[in-house]
Amino acid sequence: MTNTIYVMDELMNTATYLSGEEMDTYYYLTAFIDEQGQRRPFSLKIKGPFATPENRDFYCRIESLELLGKDFNVHGDSKTQSKEQAFKFVEICLRDKKIYDAKGNTLTLDLQD
Repeated sequence: MTNTIYVMDELMNTATYLSGEEMDTYYYLTAFIDEQGQRRPFSLKIKGPFATPENRDFYCRIESLELLGKDFNVHGDSKTQSKEQAFKFVEICLRDKKIYDAKGNTLTLDLQD
């Protein structure tokens, strides 16, 4: 059985929080990843988009120690572009990875807005 998770769908966990005068959303997934034949906990959180301190561009923060080893910012010229680039970056990073839910069902991440 394969489940598709859409970031903007109810299947993907979302949370909204107030940042200044704007509402920002972050997307998160808690699952398992197959690494070298072993199933390990996996978490992914995409926060933003946020304006840079100079207000020249925007960025989204990707948090997934299992995927990147550290937190990572993806920049864009607009809020929309920074979010699209973050989703595309995660899709590329997960292209050859197997992600599972708690029941062992394979999850296919289709990160689209």
